[in-house]
Amino acid sequence: MKEWIHSPLEKTCLRWIARGRTVAEIASIEGKSVADIESCLLGVLVALKAKSIKEALQKADLCEPD
Repeated sequence: MKEWIHSPLEKTCLRWIARGRTVAEIASIEGKSVADIESCLLGVLVALKAKSIKEALQKADLCEPD
């Protein structure tokens, strides 16, 4: 994963998303609220200058491009 994301939780959330987990599942796994995870993912979008989670995954090298 590229080091554009600063928060360990941001990295973790993006990895869970790459594995197909939902925001609710990630919140449960990480012991956080859904709002916390949504906020974290918004931070990922900003950090990576991505317009979508799919684009963020590609920029973070967590999935193969289409």
